[in-house]
Amino acid sequence: MKHAYLIMAHNEPYILEKLLRLIDDERNDIYLHIDKKWKNFDFEKFKNVVRKSNIYFSDRLDVRWGTYSQIKCELVLMNFASQNDKYAYYHVISGIDMPLTTQDVMHEFFDKHQGKEFINYDNHKEAFLDTIDRIKYYHIFTKNGHSNNKVVRRIWGLIYRVCLKIQRIFKVNRLKNIDFEIRKGANWISITDELVRFILSKEDEIYDVYKNSLCADELFVQTIVYNSDFYKNVISKKDDDYSAIKRYIDWKRGKPYTFRTADFDELINSNCFFARKFSTKVDKKIVDMIYDYVRNEMNGKG
Repeated sequence: MKHAYLIMAHNEPYILEKLLRLIDDERNDIYLHIDKKWKNFDFEKFKNVVRKSNIYFSDRLDVRWGTYSQIKCELVLMNFASQNDKYAYYHVISGIDMPLTTQDVMHEFFDKHQGKEFINYDNHKEAFLDTIDRIKYYHIFTKNGHSNNKVVRRIWGLIYRVCLKIQRIFKVNRLKNIDFEIRKGANWISITDELVRFILSKEDEIYDVYKNSLCADELFVQTIVYNSDFYKNVISKKDDDYSAIKRYIDWKRGKPYTFRTADFDELINSNCFFARKFSTKVDKKIVDMIYDYVRNEMNGKG
């Protein structure tokens, strides 16, 4: 059975191209969502970047930080891939991730752990309180929260805070009608075909619960799995254990931190399969260093 890569990309064509070349493998199919805001994206060029994988482009959405559109994007990719084929694993990654090892290593690992779900859980008390607020109240006008226009952001911020204050005064609580426990974690996951289809069977419920929430892309998979029999298959339930899901993400130095050339040894010795995030504006050289390293490993020169 093949693996499906579900990639959400919104900028950085240079990094995306390097990423695609490193996961290009006859054992993989690639499903790529290009944000609707990404103007002049060269589809023809990227169709020809991969030689061994099949590459598919999903319908385009205008994905905005903190909004339901982030969840919708993941569901669109899951639907697209699962209707096309049945895969051993579905890997949700972003277009500014980079692989840290070869596809041979990855496939061997997931073959040995077939049936396990690679999902991160954040169970800190402080994080849980923040999580509850994301669903407890109605979060409206979130589409403008990261607008490039400073005036729009300030107006949005004022309206947003006023709306939340009014809801607290009137003791609004959307959780009263929810009969399951909410959980939080990273939205970057590697999960089985069975779990993907289980998640998609709850698409209407997901919309009803999370449509007016904030940053619920970090909640919906964790919550569904926690309240199901799939939870027993989760590889690790430790707080912030990104290594268990084979991702290297640093929240101590950033939100998350953007890796640089000086981090190269740290990255390749992390025993993780993917790292995020990268930016050519911050440090393009680290992208090239990782690309060259993995290509050499693929060619037996490591």
